Amino acid sequence: MTDDANPVPPDPPGDAAASGTSLRLPAWLSGRAVRFRDALTDDRLLALLILVDLVTLLTSASIWLALGGDAGVVGVTAGALLAFVAAMLPLIRRRDAEGERPLWPPLILVVIPLAVLIVGLPAWGVRVYLDSRPVDMSHRFTLSPERAVENGDTVVASAHTDDPHPRLTIRFAVTQHNLSDPTCAPGSKLTVTLPTGAGQDLPQTRAADETFVLDLGEGMKDIRLTVRLIAEQNCALDLSVTSAHLNE
Repeated sequence: MTDDANPVPPDPPGDAAASGTSLRLPAWLSGRAVRFRDALTDDRLLALLILVDLVTLLTSASIWLALGGDAGVVGVTAGALLAFVAAMLPLIRRRDAEGERPLWPPLILVVIPLAVLIVGLPAWGVRVYLDSRPVDMSHRFTLSPERAVENGDTVVASAHTDDPHPRLTIRFAVTQHNLSDPTCAPGSKLTVTLPTGAGQDLPQTRAADETFVLDLGEGMKDIRLTVRLIAEQNCALDLSVTSAHLNE
């Protein structure tokens, strides 16, 4: 028996499947969801929505794989999402004995690509930003041999990185090995050669305190440079790397 003074409010627009759940959709969202579900009776709209899902999922999986994602994890994730999308198709048109259809299957077809974009686009943007920042290699270079060098001596500067970039900007410094010797560091020069990479066999000769820019090419993780000193005779100098950065 109902109380006429306190009538029970009607259910929001929707169907029994939406109103019968413990978690009800807001009236404005329920109404839009019903209209969207009913629109999917048009085969062309349904085919377009499925195509959007497929393009979004497969493109995301390809980008994920290209950025270094594990092939097995990428494949399983993409396959599971595609299977889930396929499982929604029969439920979109299925009617129960009262002629009603659930709301959630068609909504899932929209939620999946939206979720991929909401998560994937910011992650991709962060990855692009991090990749565009220079990688500081100033303290990663080792020089061999580690001794004072004189005119015509060659030193090998080497370093390893797990974040390769195609361009290296590096700067050296030379200082007097024996402070009691006459000053000869200011007039010294360095010839830097990249044995491998895009700029191989193209030595650069500059003043010892100037910056060298070298084209390493793509994907070089082990960097090796030969550095030859040009200085006055009988002038012993100490060579060091003061700054080095990898960038695009």
